Amino acid sequence: MDENTENNTEIKQPEHKCTCKTEHWIKFAIVLFVLFIACYLAVYYVLDQMRHAYYAPPVPMHNIDRIIDEQEKMFDSMGAMPMHNGALMHMKSPVETFKDDNTNSYKMIIDLKPFNNSPNNVSIDVQKNKVSVNGLGEKSGKHSDKVYSFSQSFVLPEDIDTENVTKKQSGHKYIVTMPIED
Repeated sequence: MDENTENNTEIKQPEHKCTCKTEHWIKFAIVLFVLFIACYLAVYYVLDQMRHAYYAPPVPMHNIDRIIDEQEKMFDSMGAMPMHNGALMHMKSPVETFKDDNTNSYKMIIDLKPFNNSPNNVSIDVQKNKVSVNGLGEKSGKHSDKVYSFSQSFVLPEDIDTENVTKKQSGHKYIVTMPIED
């Protein structure tokens, strides 16, 4: 009987149900929710930064004249810029224009050095309120030939008396005097 009592006195342990499948789905749902929130916040942050960058109110530009002067000094100091095949682009214009109040005329002074010191290499077309200057100069060296071409038009605020335009050479300068119509 000892054997029977031992069998009868065994304590039955309650059955443990496995909830592994349910816990995995809950963890997966939480991770998915956190990932969704993180992506949403990242996209919101990027779009907010773009909104501030593109739709920001314009900043007033202070001292714009000083900035323009500094840029002009920088370009003037460059002199000539190398271009394709060793050609040079000169930044300084060989033409200077101004209004002479004493004679009531516009004057144009053209530097003839780049044009082989010949006024024949420079053509000037004077119309009522527009002046066009074209020039061509060539320099030959031992190993290379260089061509300098220039073209520029000026629009004047007043009409020019095209019949009385005078042109004269003075050294390396070609002076064009254009009287203003009355």
